[in-house]
Amino acid sequence: MASNGIEKSMDVLENQDIVLRWKSPNLGKELLYLTNTCTGCGICPTICPTKAIELGPVHEIATALESRGAPRTAPYVLFDLEKCVFCGLCAVVCPVNAIDFKFNETSIKKLPEYPKFEFKIGVDEEKCIPCRYCELVCPTDAIGVDLKLQKKENLVKYPGRARGEIPEGISGTIEIDEKKCCYCMLCKEFCDAIEIDEATPEPLRPFPGKNLRINEKKCDYCGLCEKICPTEVFKITCDSKVKRTIKEPKIEGIAKIDEEKCIACGWCVRCPVEAIKLEKFLEGKITLQNLDKCDPSGCKACIKVCPSNCWYLPKDPKEKIAVNDEFCLFCGSCEQACPYDCIKLERTKVSYTGGKLTQPWINSWQAAFQSLIGQVIPEKQFRTIPLKIEKIKRIIKEKREIPIVPEAIQSEYLKRLIKIRKLLEKVKTRYWIEGRTKKKPAMS
Repeated sequence: MASNGIEKSMDVLENQDIVLRWKSPNLGKELLYLTNTCTGCGICPTICPTKAIELGPVHEIATALESRGAPRTAPYVLFDLEKCVFCGLCAVVCPVNAIDFKFNETSIKKLPEYPKFEFKIGVDEEKCIPCRYCELVCPTDAIGVDLKLQKKENLVKYPGRARGEIPEGISGTIEIDEKKCCYCMLCKEFCDAIEIDEATPEPLRPFPGKNLRINEKKCDYCGLCEKICPTEVFKITCDSKVKRTIKEPKIEGIAKIDEEKCIACGWCVRCPVEAIKLEKFLEGKITLQNLDKCDPSGCKACIKVCPSNCWYLPKDPKEKIAVNDEFCLFCGSCEQACPYDCIKLERTKVSYTGGKLTQPWINSWQAAFQSLIGQVIPEKQFRTIPLKIEKIKRIIKEKREIPIVPEAIQSEYLKRLIKIRKLLEKVKTRYWIEGRTKKKPAMS
C-alpha cells in the first residue's frame, strides 16, 4: 500500500510473528510483533491512539494451549495497517517485550527521545556466591551465570591414587536438612556424589529441583559440600582416619542480567544470599471475586497466560485458584483471560523514565503511562487538520527578479527574519496560524 511516496506493508513471518513496515524516501519504520511472547494483557489496544490494535479472544486462545508458554494457534492481538500511524507507543509499554519498534533499524527502546518503563535490578557482586538459582528460576532466560568452579576430584587427593579414586572403607555420617535447600545446583555441579531431581519452579515452591540426596557409595565424607552450600544444608562427619589432602574450594563468577529480556517478575529476588535487588515498573494488587463461577479444572486460562508463572491451584479445592503476587507483573493478562471476571487488577504505581520528545508528543506519551494506573487519557491522541486547497485563479507568467536588500537596512532585515523564525518555532504560534486556536500568541 503506497500513498504520497510512503509505502506501508504487513507480513507474517515463518514463525508466525507479524511485521508492519512504513517506508519513505528518507525514513524507515518497522513494528515487530512476537506472537508467542505476547500474553494478551490488553495494554497496547488500550493505549493505542488510533485504535489500530484490537484484542482478540484471549480466553479461547489461552484455554486451547496445552501448557503455559506453548505455541498458540492465533495471536492475542490484531493490527490494522490502515489505522496504524507507526508512533511506537505500543512497543514501549509492552511489559513482556513482545513488540519492538525501529526507526531506521534502531529500536526506540534505545533512543533517549522516547520514554520507557523504569525498573531497577542489580546484582551485589560482594554477596553473589555465585550459584545457579537465579538462572534456573528465571522464566524469560534473562539471567546467565558465568560460573568457575573446580570439581571436588581436583581438590581432594589421596597419595598413590588416580584423580577421583576413593579408597574403600571410609565411613562417616551425613545429615541433610532439605528444608533449607534452595536447589541452586552448586553442590551437584561440584560433586558427583550429590544427586538432585529437576523440578519446575512453582509459586508456592520456587525451586528448580527436589529430592536432594547423597550417593554414599561415591561419598568420601570430605565435607566440602558443607563449605560451599549457601544455606547450610549439609553436616558431614568423617569417622575414618585417612591420609589425604583437601584444598579449600574456590567459587568465581557473577550473575549477569539481560535487561532487554527481563520482565521484572521477581523470581530471582529469592536469591539464597540476597544478592539481587529489584524495583518493579508496575505495582498493584489482585482481587479475586465471583469464584463460584471459576472452573480451574476445565479452564486454567490465568495459569496458562501468565508470563511470570504466579498463578496456581491451591491444595484446598474449595479455594479453586490463587496467585502469588510476589512474582506478579500486574500486566493484566489473567484479567483479560478470565471469562467470568473472577480476577480484578488494580495498578497503583507506574515508573517510567526518559522522553525528550517535543510538545505535544511527550504529553500524549506520559498520559499513556498514567492511564495504566487508572488515569483517563483522551481517545484521540492525533488530530487531523483538513487542508483547504483553493484553485489558483491567476497565473503570473512574467518573470520577476528578486530585489536586492539595500546595504543600509540589511542588518535590521536579518534581525526581523531571525525574530520571525523564532516565533514560528513556537507551537502556540503554529497553532494560531493553522487555525487550531483563536488565541493570538504574544509576538514580542
